[in-house]
Amino acid sequence: MGSKLVISLENVSKSYNGSSDNVFEKVNLKIESGELLVAHGPIGSGKTTLLNLISGLTKPTKGQIQINGLDLGAMGNNRLAEMRARTFGIVHQTQNLIPELTIVENIELPLVFLGIGKEERRKRATEILRKIGITKMAERLVGNLSVGEREIVAIARSMIGNPAIVLMDEPTEALDPIMAEMVLSLIRGDSLLRKKTIIITTHDRRIASIAGRVIHIKRKIP
Repeated sequence: MGSKLVISLENVSKSYNGSSDNVFEKVNLKIESGELLVAHGPIGSGKTTLLNLISGLTKPTKGQIQINGLDLGAMGNNRLAEMRARTFGIVHQTQNLIPELTIVENIELPLVFLGIGKEERRKRATEILRKIGITKMAERLVGNLSVGEREIVAIARSMIGNPAIVLMDEPTEALDPIMAEMVLSLIRGDSLLRKKTIIITTHDRRIASIAGRVIHIKRKIP
């Protein structure tokens, strides 16, 4: 029995502010469940835009995007937001962590928006910390962490809702070698990410080398 098709882009084009110059032009892409796919390309090639399109954060100018058979273009903003919260774990380049909160508070925050109670939130966040091996850091303020440590926390937070699809935007960019290796070890097959559909945008060839499939984005945005 074959894998299930979970993401489909059909003839997708994207431009901004009414420009006739497309970031993407008639892109067709199909991704099956459990795939580790890397979108490899230089800075400015549109990798982040690809993730934003897949997660419904931005809409295509033309074409259709389906997630688990559901047409994103047919969804209103509220339904899109709910689908995103329940389906995706997203690690943005900017990380979007709250520096005044502790690590464990940041990790459990997405569960607040899903209406999950405090005791269950803390239980799940503690389990994520255990799997990553940073339980002793749970009460540290995020504002006191290094860039690499914040990246690890961002990945942990993206896992808290047990998403089927994980999107990572340049997860090793600007990290020192030790922290980059920690991120790579999580991606390589740690139980936290196993069996999930993972899409990573990067120009880091180390990540591309462990991917099941690599797509190359060559065109730079003017």
